[in-house]
Amino acid sequence: MTVASTGTPPQPGSGMGDPLDAFLGIGSDRVRTAVARSGGRFIAMPHGWALVSGSLWAAHFGLWGLFWLGAFVDVGAVTLLVRDWAGAGDTAIAALFLFVAGRLVFAMLAIPALWHAYLAWRRGHHDPARPSVRKLAAGALTVVTLAAVAILRFGTPLSPEALVTFPTDKAVPRAVSGIIDNAVDWMVVNLEGFFRAVTISVRELLDLLELAFIGMPWPIVFSLTVVLAWRVAGWKVAVFASLSLLYLGLFGFWEKSMSTMSLVMASALFCISVGVPIGVLCAKRPRLYGAVRPVLDFMQVMPTFVYLIPAVAFFSIGKPPGVLATVIFALPPMIRLTALGIEQVPVAVREAGLAFGAGPWQLLAKVELPIAVPSIMTGINQTIMMCLSMVIISSMIGAGGLGYDVLVSLRLLKTGEGFLAGTAIVVCAMVLDRIIQGQRAEPR
Repeated sequence: MTVASTGTPPQPGSGMGDPLDAFLGIGSDRVRTAVARSGGRFIAMPHGWALVSGSLWAAHFGLWGLFWLGAFVDVGAVTLLVRDWAGAGDTAIAALFLFVAGRLVFAMLAIPALWHAYLAWRRGHHDPARPSVRKLAAGALTVVTLAAVAILRFGTPLSPEALVTFPTDKAVPRAVSGIIDNAVDWMVVNLEGFFRAVTISVRELLDLLELAFIGMPWPIVFSLTVVLAWRVAGWKVAVFASLSLLYLGLFGFWEKSMSTMSLVMASALFCISVGVPIGVLCAKRPRLYGAVRPVLDFMQVMPTFVYLIPAVAFFSIGKPPGVLATVIFALPPMIRLTALGIEQVPVAVREAGLAFGAGPWQLLAKVELPIAVPSIMTGINQTIMMCLSMVIISSMIGAGGLGYDVLVSLRLLKTGEGFLAGTAIVVCAMVLDRIIQGQRAEPR
């Protein structure tokens, strides 16, 4: 039987003509036939030995990712069974269901997992999956150890304290939080001039945007928005924008929505002006991107309320700290999608630009950035949406706008007013999204 090659041929000296024989070893005819027939399907018919032996089957072939899946299913079933036996709950049926369903899914994933391991081996990214007694013993020891810990925790009346609560020292978090507090206090005192300058700059930008959105007569803002939507995204989006603006005006949200838009635009401008250069630099320097990526993950995963603490500590309350907290929250997508757009520029296009004598800056400005525009526009879209999602959080420190109406409705349990204010935020987001999507589709 011949299997399509997807990588390098088997290594010389293996003594086996068929790559699957070299991967699985001699004496695995049934498994070899099942792997060859799977054809790369994600789920196959349950494999008998995998169904019976569970995680030990995966350990026998060195499929450790699949092994941990099976081990957690088996140990979880044992844990539920022991809890039922110890009287901690009626969990015997749940244990039986978890064991049967888990084993069935495991057996259906077994052969496809071997197939993908085989493809990885052909590319040189995986070890051969030849059956090994040593691997089987290591897997069995691991499963027995985990099951013993579960039995010791739930099956004995006097389980060790270390298994009940995680061993920790309360002095450690106090010391670390004290260090952070001291660092923040030092920055507040010694960098006061810098923080004041940033606050003044943000406030001036906000005043300029509010003058454009609020100071201008509403018919002008209304007309400009509708014309922009029509020219960029078509007449359907223009009609939707006009209806949305009518909603904001008729329900009394015009001024507050314009204030919210000024806050969102200020935050988005900061994100774009900072995120695009950093994204380009990260795309050009993979090591730098490797160091920046955990910081971006931290910025995206950290709860948004936490951003308000340093914002208030450094910049007091009001709209400027709301803008800066929003920038921290909404900046990562701009950096990631800019870097992604630059990285996805075809190598052939870069080589063509260099062949025509383009320098590094010309290559970036005239080749890479134009090709990366769709990805960058997606980043701008995501950034603006995330800025809008922060308006309610920012209103808690005095940013005002539509978020303040939602916050007051929440405090006073006024469902109707809260729904109307929330709808106004949604309307603003949808209008911006449709216009930006129209701009993205225009070059095509």
